[in-house]
Amino acid sequence: MNAAAITALQGKQLWLTRPAAQLHDLQQQLQHLGALTTCLPLLHIEPVTPTGVHKQRLLDLDRYDLVFFVSSNAAQYGMAAISDYWPQYPLGICNYAVGPGTAKVLQNYGLSVEYPIARMSSEAMLALPSLQNISGKKALIVRGVGGREILAEGLLAKGASVDYVELYQRQQPLYDQAYLLQLFEQQRPDAVIVSSAEALENLKQLFAPLLLWTRLPLVVSSPRLADHAQQLGKHVLTVIEGASDAAIIAGLSQYFAGSHA
Repeated sequence: MNAAAITALQGKQLWLTRPAAQLHDLQQQLQHLGALTTCLPLLHIEPVTPTGVHKQRLLDLDRYDLVFFVSSNAAQYGMAAISDYWPQYPLGICNYAVGPGTAKVLQNYGLSVEYPIARMSSEAMLALPSLQNISGKKALIVRGVGGREILAEGLLAKGASVDYVELYQRQQPLYDQAYLLQLFEQQRPDAVIVSSAEALENLKQLFAPLLLWTRLPLVVSSPRLADHAQQLGKHVLTVIEGASDAAIIAGLSQYFAGSHA
């Protein structure tokens, strides 16, 4: 990262809200650039043991043409579960990831994987050239319980059949209100970075009772989240171009280097 980014982020208090297991690398990079970081995970990830139809779909993995991993959690829990039933990943499957972080998990298992470069989203996956002629293909989506339906709807519209396997669930972490109030008073954020709608909703549930929801300087990773924040009664400081480490760092650097620094 160049000197301008270091200058822009120097001394900025940034609250990071990803699940705990996904915070370390981003935190280290931001601290290297002179930022002050506070980790406040807004989602707790719990694995779900596949049973019934979900287990059967994993056993039938070789019958699918396309397999989609919609998050790094989906890739981690998905590959762990698949490895229980398939010591060698079936040949002939086209694998897709929502972004580079998710793809890296799959690549560490030796898989070839396609993913959108410009933006991490289901919509961007659906726009990949290799998914424009998939009528009659069988697709499996690896995800958490109750994920978005955009990907499935898009694949169905293109003529594919779609199944899910759900391998984790997201829960709201428990925080004491006195702790949150103290955190705000002692480590008041210059930016609170949020990259999922569920995390955004949890943030409001935690801070609205403290009358601090509207005072949080919110940064989100997509226009969709900015719209969702507005529906929740909150404007955002800025919208960054994606939820990857690189996109977050670049977006924050650009914002703080601008007129609002």
